[in-house]
Amino acid sequence: MKKTMITICLLILTAAISGCWNLKETNQLAIVIGGGLDASEDGRLEVSSQIAIPAGLGGPDTGTNKKRSFEVVSATGKNFMDAGQNLQAQLSRTLFYAHRQTILIGQRLAEQGIAGNGMLKYLDMIVRNPKSEMRSVIWIVKDGTAKDILATEPTFDPLISTTLVSVQMALGMKPYNYREFLCDSLSKGGGELLPAISILPSTKKFIYSGAAILDKEHELHLTGFLKPDESYYANWIIGRQKTLTVTSSESQSNGTISLRVMSLRKHISVNKDLHGMRVHIQLNGSGNLVENNSSLDPSSAKDLKTIQSMLSRDAEQAVVKLIHKAQEQYKVDFLGIGEIVHRKYPREWKSLKKNWNDTFIHIPITVEVHLRYKDPGQTNSSI
Repeated sequence: MKKTMITICLLILTAAISGCWNLKETNQLAIVIGGGLDASEDGRLEVSSQIAIPAGLGGPDTGTNKKRSFEVVSATGKNFMDAGQNLQAQLSRTLFYAHRQTILIGQRLAEQGIAGNGMLKYLDMIVRNPKSEMRSVIWIVKDGTAKDILATEPTFDPLISTTLVSVQMALGMKPYNYREFLCDSLSKGGGELLPAISILPSTKKFIYSGAAILDKEHELHLTGFLKPDESYYANWIIGRQKTLTVTSSESQSNGTISLRVMSLRKHISVNKDLHGMRVHIQLNGSGNLVENNSSLDPSSAKDLKTIQSMLSRDAEQAVVKLIHKAQEQYKVDFLGIGEIVHRKYPREWKSLKKNWNDTFIHIPITVEVHLRYKDPGQTNSSI
């Protein structure tokens, strides 16, 4: 009996002391949907947060009763949390980072470098804080600031932060989040690619601006940018592109043809001989013809061969130009060749990884592209 009473008392005490003693209600939280980092004019870190306003979400979006769906607040500080504390002083609700979907980095801050003494020290909070979201997609802002991008209003969604998650998928790319970026950037040698975004001055709307090139051998300093069409081929080579549209170059006799390639495959081989290393990149893809402004008829076996050869040749030329830009203009391996050398020649990589870019720019790289079409569309020759 005594044991039974003790057990009952313990159960009562357990029920009394358990519970969410540190619970905060939703109306006590400022839910951060997007975060932005910029370098202020005096060299300090400026942190901006896009905070969702629940009253403006899901309600009527026309007329005089339209409510703003977000607010952007900014503050400067010595590091992320110091600026966050100054930002918190402007709000009556507690900042809550667990739902952050996007991280934006302004070009000025990216040019200072992200690793070492650069900007990566400011991103330590994202890894260390258990309430921070590691799956946030990460973007570089070209010719602007992260704060300005967060303040833009997208066409379809109420929040730019949620929109940017969908932009990569709409462009046929695999979403690339901060956790993946952190893992890739910790490896030695070469460079990294991050998607870039900017604002159109005429419309004040955002636009995809290609990819930012970060040099891992120089603390992930921003080296330059790839154009959007160049970024699609670069992402194909490194395995982040799922679909893209290839359009043939215009000629007086044939016009143009566009192929929507949906099955992208790649194979990169590295071989070593007495003359050094050689790299061969083979890209294969198949898809559907989506436009034909030429005199060629895809139902004809002869014209079909011509179409596939023409598209393959144009894509191959674009990749060759991309490789020349990597080796001659930027002198950074953002194509992931170093990682393949690391896997195949791990012993040699130990001596190569520190200054891999110096080796990369002298390696002969050949390219081979094969494109095929599976469906000519709803008509054969051009209308």
